[in-house]
Amino acid sequence: MNLRSRLASIISGKQSGLPLIDIGTTSLTGIRNNALPHKAKDKAAHPVYGTVPLEPLDCIRLGSDFVRSGLLFDFPAITDDSFIDAYGVKWTQDGSAFFPVSHPLETAALSDIVRYPKIQWHQKIQPIESNIANNYLIIADAPCPGLLNLCFMLRSTWQFMEDIADNWQIATALLEWSAETIVDAYKYMLSSLPYEPDIIIYADDLGHQDGMFFSPLDFRKYIRPFMHSLLTRLRQLTSAAICFHSCGAIRPILKDVAELGIKIFNLDTKAKGMSVPEIRQELPPHVVLHGSNDLCALGRSVANRDRAGIARLITELAKSSPVIAAPLDNLLSTEEVLAAVYGAAFIRNLSDDDFEKIRNIGPVRSIIEEAIEKTLSKELPAV
Repeated sequence: MNLRSRLASIISGKQSGLPLIDIGTTSLTGIRNNALPHKAKDKAAHPVYGTVPLEPLDCIRLGSDFVRSGLLFDFPAITDDSFIDAYGVKWTQDGSAFFPVSHPLETAALSDIVRYPKIQWHQKIQPIESNIANNYLIIADAPCPGLLNLCFMLRSTWQFMEDIADNWQIATALLEWSAETIVDAYKYMLSSLPYEPDIIIYADDLGHQDGMFFSPLDFRKYIRPFMHSLLTRLRQLTSAAICFHSCGAIRPILKDVAELGIKIFNLDTKAKGMSVPEIRQELPPHVVLHGSNDLCALGRSVANRDRAGIARLITELAKSSPVIAAPLDNLLSTEEVLAAVYGAAFIRNLSDDDFEKIRNIGPVRSIIEEAIEKTLSKELPAV
């Protein structure tokens, strides 16, 4: 069974056996510039995170079944540790990350929001050769922030939350402007890609580490209808499965989001109440979890021959099925990249039957020992 057929089977709930693996492709699993400086490009895969648009063969070499496609962004012009993005948002560096500190529509009137200039999409597309497109899975990176993220960026988090409560006209205008901008971005990207992607990423942080930005009731009343319309329009643009990413403790609304036709979730399993078993309780059994188990931790355990750690982590992964194995987040260092490579190699040294046995009965020592020896006896690709 080829990779495309395997993905279709996984999404339909029919596939058993080893998971697919995603490393180094999108802003969810990508590699920061400083992690592999020799792979740095003159364009970024994400304009704020500065992830590297890895060449397809580099993704494959790391152990990925997926290759990246999507927009290529100019690096921001940073002055005094700050820059202004295409939306007019000012970002300032704090440590190794940038955070929004100034919002162009924070004090804007309704008429100013309605007339706010639209983004002109003209970015180049990351190319993929036909032999790669035919034999590997294509995952298209998100071309822009999601609905709620974009409203927060333009208006500021607290001001938009107040608008939802006290000024519905303003909130509606922001949601409508953001939705149209997002649809335009995906339309431009998808119409420019040389090949239809298998998965598209949609990223929208609906919560923080300890809870949600809105109560479940307010989410369902105010945000979900706009999100439903937006995702429906995205599905009209492509047959690709949507992978929905959100940070934060959003367990109370997972079913609401899944009912919007989401087939794959990438979630923050470190947030409160968001462990994989807790997530699985809320989602239909056929929904695929992407990057919800710690592939890097598995790889470190393999490199250190930590059999107890391997047994725990591979069992968690197997019992979480259906899954796409991936890092929990984009990779910040060479060590994290190497760990992900070790984790992927270990998974590939299991058979479908091995994985199903671990899923059904738990860790089997002989299976784990054999996979460790196979992984460590071979030279892994240089990163």
